[in-house]
Amino acid sequence: MARKTYMLIILLFVICLGAFSFFWSRIETKVEAIQIVKEHYLPKERLESFVSRVSKEGKFKLIGWDIKPTEEKHTFVVSYTLNRLDKEGFKTGPVEGYWFEVNTQKGTCKQIFPEGTLTPSE
Repeated sequence: MARKTYMLIILLFVICLGAFSFFWSRIETKVEAIQIVKEHYLPKERLESFVSRVSKEGKFKLIGWDIKPTEEKHTFVVSYTLNRLDKEGFKTGPVEGYWFEVNTQKGTCKQIFPEGTLTPSE
């Protein structure tokens, strides 16, 4: 009986370790994609300048970083965005921010301009 319990605990540990490893590798890839964007296009100062400029113009809701996979392996659309709000706190206008197509395997990053969005001019 004790041996079965011991084996069950080991099996459960191996399953948990495998699940953790799987999810950690997915998170690590997303963090890497954001880091590539920060290094190539969006250093902290540029992001702070963008948010500061928008805050002077009125209310907004910061969405922040978002990552969506594409059909191409190792390629993601990485964005840093916000929504402007009216005086009542409702969204007005298109989503504003920066969008990039990032390939984590090649370490490449290029800015894209999705339809229906607004990219600030510098």
